[in-house]
Amino acid sequence: MHIHKRFAPPQEVVHLLAQTYTFDPYAKNDPTRVLLSCILSARTKDEITYPTADRLFSFYPTTLSLCQAHLTDLENILKPVGFYRQKAKYVRDAACYIEKWGVPKTTKQLTQVPGIGPKCAAIVRAFGWGIPDIAVDTHVQRISKRLGWTEEKDDHLQTQAKLKTLLPIHEWVYVNHLLVSLGRHVCRPQRPLCHQCVLNSLCPYPSNP
Repeated sequence: MHIHKRFAPPQEVVHLLAQTYTFDPYAKNDPTRVLLSCILSARTKDEITYPTADRLFSFYPTTLSLCQAHLTDLENILKPVGFYRQKAKYVRDAACYIEKWGVPKTTKQLTQVPGIGPKCAAIVRAFGWGIPDIAVDTHVQRISKRLGWTEEKDDHLQTQAKLKTLLPIHEWVYVNHLLVSLGRHVCRPQRPLCHQCVLNSLCPYPSNP
């Protein structure tokens, strides 16, 4: 595996970020709720996603009740999240899938569930089932490149593979949360706040003095 000549030491990065950002995943060890809430989370902030998920589960506490719900009722509940109409359909279809087959454990099977892509599959595996995995989204992609861990041309699968090589398996489940937190607050796509970053002394990103 090719690694940049300048890159931030992975273990030190994880250590510093873990001291900065708390880790409390939603619905941990409940694969059904992790999966359904992940569908809601696309292009929606956590502070909107999770209260909306709580409201959804208060009305429909079982996958059977959710599978039998009317789309218009689901849409009304999910209005706070982005693309709520499409997500209402995905949530109901996913609930019907789970009611029939259960929540899968493999990435291949999870991506067959309506509304679930590779990122959500990794989140369900890691937080729902406790299976070590790394979810890669735009934050993880961007920051991994800035830290020198991956190449500009790497897609999410290549990024995931490289991160799994760089980090010990017991840290895989934390990486997404830590990098996403950093990306939301400091390491933004445009004008990152490098002077405020806890990784300032480690990061080789060009904006870093």
